[in-house]
Amino acid sequence: MKATLEFNLPEDKEDFEYANNGFNYFMALTEFDQWLRSEYKYNGKEEMYEVREKLNYFINENNVTI
Repeated sequence: MKATLEFNLPEDKEDFEYANNGFNYFMALTEFDQWLRSEYKYNGKEEMYEVREKLNYFINENNVTI
C-alpha cells in the first residue's frame, strides 16, 4: 500500500510543513505526556495529574493516538 501527498509549493508550504513534521509533533506530545506522568507519579506534584488529563482530553478530541 502506498500513499502520496502532493502540495503546490509555495502556496501550500504551511500544509506541507504540518504533514512533514507530523512525527515531530507526535514525539513532542508523547514526551510531554510522559513528563507530566513522572512529575505526579514520582515527584508528588499532584496538580500535574489534572494537566495530563486535560492534555489527553485535547489529544482525544483531535483523534490523535499516542
